[in-house]
Amino acid sequence: MRIAFDIDDTLWKIVPDNCPNPNGAQMVCLCGKHFRQVPDYDLIQVLRWFVQNGDEVFVWSGGGVDYAGMVITKLGLHGMVTIIPKTELGDTSNPNKIDIAFDDNSGESLARVNVIVKREHNHKQI
Repeated sequence: MRIAFDIDDTLWKIVPDNCPNPNGAQMVCLCGKHFRQVPDYDLIQVLRWFVQNGDEVFVWSGGGVDYAGMVITKLGLHGMVTIIPKTELGDTSNPNKIDIAFDDNSGESLARVNVIVKREHNHKQI
């Protein structure tokens, strides 16, 4: 099977940062609140299971291929997955396209089966 995972708020969770570093770089939501990103270790274990099962595993990010590569390296998944541009997702009529896609965005059909990763928050409400 061909399995794909999104990066931001899927493998790389976006969580509120209640103690932002006043001297360092800070990530701020459009609403003005601080946030940080942390690995979703449970979902990373799911990804590793697919890899160990012999499935083809892909990752993408709306931030681009280079950004996805940087995060995959941070997560220790380099060499296990193939990074693809998001534009390669969505054509479910092609037999070589993705079978299952894990994403935080419920508005898109990216694969034959779309698994929506629910978070405790809405990014705009962080």
